[in-house]
Amino acid sequence: MEVDSEFEDPPLGLNLLAEKIVHLPIKIDNLAYCPTMDLIALATVDEHVHVYRLNGQRVFAVSNRKPDCSVRQLRWKPNGQILAISYSDSSVSLISAQTGKSVHQLQYREHSQSKISCLGWGLNYTDADETRARLDNLRIDINLDDVLNTGSQSFDAERPLDPLDLPNDLAFLDIEDVLPKLSILPATGGDDEVFSSRSSMDAIFHSSKKDNLDDTADVLLVGYDDGTIHLSIYDFFEIGILNTQLAFQDHQIRRLILHSNHSLCSTHSLLLSQSRGSLEELHFVPLDLRLIPETGRYLSLLASKSTRLQNVLRYVREVQVQIYREFSASQELPRKFMRNIEETLQETNQCSFIDAAYHLVVTGNCFPSMKEWLVEELGDRGHKRWDKAVVSGYENIGRLVHENLLPALQRFSVLVSRLRGLSRFQESITQLGLGTEELDHMLDTVNCLQLLAHSVLITVGSECRQFSAFSVWLKQEIETQGTTTTSPSDESLEQDLILDHALILEYIQGAMSQSRLSELFGIQPESDGRPDWISVNEDVSIYETYKKEVKRCNQGLRPERKLPGLDGLIARLGKQSTILFHNISEAQKRKVRFGKLVTLGTGKLINADMRMISERGVPVKDEYTTYIAMIWDGSPAKVMIHRVVIRIVNGISSIQAIERASIHLPSGVIKDVKFADDETMILAYTEEATKSHLLYIPYRKGSQSLFELTYVPVTSERSPTNSLGSTGNFMDLSRHDAIKHYIQHTFPSDSSWTPETIEVNGRKGRRAICVVAQDRTHYRIFDLDSPKVEDGLDIKAGPDETTTDDGSHMAVEPDSLPLFPSTTSSSQSSPTEDYYHPTEIQVRTSGNNRRRTPEADISATYTTFARSTDTDLTTSSRLWVLCKALTGVWAV
Repeated sequence: MEVDSEFEDPPLGLNLLAEKIVHLPIKIDNLAYCPTMDLIALATVDEHVHVYRLNGQRVFAVSNRKPDCSVRQLRWKPNGQILAISYSDSSVSLISAQTGKSVHQLQYREHSQSKISCLGWGLNYTDADETRARLDNLRIDINLDDVLNTGSQSFDAERPLDPLDLPNDLAFLDIEDVLPKLSILPATGGDDEVFSSRSSMDAIFHSSKKDNLDDTADVLLVGYDDGTIHLSIYDFFEIGILNTQLAFQDHQIRRLILHSNHSLCSTHSLLLSQSRGSLEELHFVPLDLRLIPETGRYLSLLASKSTRLQNVLRYVREVQVQIYREFSASQELPRKFMRNIEETLQETNQCSFIDAAYHLVVTGNCFPSMKEWLVEELGDRGHKRWDKAVVSGYENIGRLVHENLLPALQRFSVLVSRLRGLSRFQESITQLGLGTEELDHMLDTVNCLQLLAHSVLITVGSECRQFSAFSVWLKQEIETQGTTTTSPSDESLEQDLILDHALILEYIQGAMSQSRLSELFGIQPESDGRPDWISVNEDVSIYETYKKEVKRCNQGLRPERKLPGLDGLIARLGKQSTILFHNISEAQKRKVRFGKLVTLGTGKLINADMRMISERGVPVKDEYTTYIAMIWDGSPAKVMIHRVVIRIVNGISSIQAIERASIHLPSGVIKDVKFADDETMILAYTEEATKSHLLYIPYRKGSQSLFELTYVPVTSERSPTNSLGSTGNFMDLSRHDAIKHYIQHTFPSDSSWTPETIEVNGRKGRRAICVVAQDRTHYRIFDLDSPKVEDGLDIKAGPDETTTDDGSHMAVEPDSLPLFPSTTSSSQSSPTEDYYHPTEIQVRTSGNNRRRTPEADISATYTTFARSTDTDLTTSSRLWVLCKALTGVWAV
């Protein structure tokens, strides 16, 4: 078989899972593979974001919001439920993976006017010590990856029962889960309607335990070009702004370009870039989040409840907007009808429409101009429009208050009470930043809002009954004034007797001129001369006084001061919530610090990736290692790897070691580099002859490899980046006999399929890699956990030799093969038990693109056996062990 490259010996390939061609070129810096689901998120040159399944079906798309706004970065939440999209206007949209709709907009323009340089999203266990202890006690096949990928199900299944702790259990009892779900709001046609669908509402208010574990915290970092970093937990609960320019003594601007973390380590790894003219100087710095170990499990409770408070407050404000919209619509059409006759009545009868209508009800005498208006302009059609506008308005207002506002206020009250309990009975109050007095004032305001909401319902019912009586009378007058007879008929006299004239007059004098809802909503057009009863900025208890004033108002007595309406109370609640969130954020921000700044090198960076791991197998408490792989301009066939060892004591980090190594490939270009897992990194490499490969290279210090990657200490923090190559301490893969051991996939000799960028999904048992072609309109997804295959490949091993992974032949002595007991032997073991030796094996792999298993794809035939009779092999597990021993095809 002819080969196009000297490195293809024999040809190798990964299992192809999917392939797709998109209509517009992909922005290679805007590609993200979901960590928990087979979803690919990408941005195209038209600044639209698309999310696809593996079969190429588009799940949803996020349209470009503004013509001059471009997509900067994409990042998935660690649980895969939310996609973060950063834009050039310094904003971040959080998109639900279930609905494709925005669940929140992070607006930072008031804090930073520069562009976003990096999005980082990590997951941390709030009680890492307990998690380590539980992992140590579990069976060997459950590790940290199982816990992160499957939630707490398998983790809790192996967890011993803890002794009962009633105060602690009560503190973490989730009352909100038993409350009725909040109702969705009517769609208004806006771009950001997060409360208009059931799925988006559930994603915001009723997320599952699997998606939001009680003992974890999601940490979101948004880095900007001006050196600021916005730190949030639980999606959008903002801790504060970190300024790298003020954090270090030289006061230089360093922007965040990469972020990595380990779920059991409270210290995160940051890679910063400092401009040096046309070059950039890279720095590594640890970010110590001491709030995670110090606040512990209460951090998840505190942040999750505060985040839900923000969501409920957003919901209440949206309900308020829709209530005002419905009220305005119910008042607009009647006022339009009345304005049409108002001027005529002033000229002819020197009275207003209210006076003329009142006169007509009391005396039965209709002014000529009023009669003409009733018959010619208003008529039956106008009356129906008037009736529908007012009745539907009152009904919608009542529904919004009863089904949306009151349940939301109830949920808000439960959340505040939960936080109030923490502030009163927990010893960590100073660490949490909670104040009982502030929470009492918030509950006070919520109680006032609930009282006001019930007053709205009473007023809506009263005014709706009044209008119904007025509508019946108005329809009768239109019919009466339209007749030519001068004497009333018996039918009209009978209808007049059933009219409730008291309700009609009450409506004309009251709701028709000025509805009491205007006062309750706080949208009165002008001041009535009374001073404000209370300023929304005053932080005093108001509920008891408010209740007394509302009672006087319901009795027909006018309060001396104006009561705060819906607008004022919600504004007051918003201000109190802002103060609460600020106090919590400030208390937690004081527990965040930057560690020691380490300079890695200066040059023009082409590509880089970073990964934080624990190198001792089971994660230890005090030591973690960060690997940084970089490709510099001028050395396109070399990869520089830095190894930084960090020790954490009481949440404070210290750097223990800084080492470097490098990998040299033959003449060509390394298009991209990504860490696949805690052992292997993947290089997308293109030869000069346009032949491209995916290389698997073990990067951990001490990894067993044919060509060992040697790390040497860095003696000077500002030593040149390329100085390591001259020392000879590098992995030299520039020869054919060296690089072929690391090639895992070879692409066709087609310039259009030269890899441009890669993205790795490191989910255990379902690792995959997305490769975007050079034309940027074509991508392929390969399975990293499947064996290396080539369609129709037969691997044979004769009696005396076998074939290794690299295609070479290796002598095999029969006695060196694994021994298997004969299946015909008796159930009792004996020293003379027969064993068989397989001396020939044929392995055939099918050419489909489905995810394959050994049972489906391998058939083995044993032709001769040593010291055994006719024996049929039935134990498949032994067969796969033997296949590995002979060919290296299958890992057991």
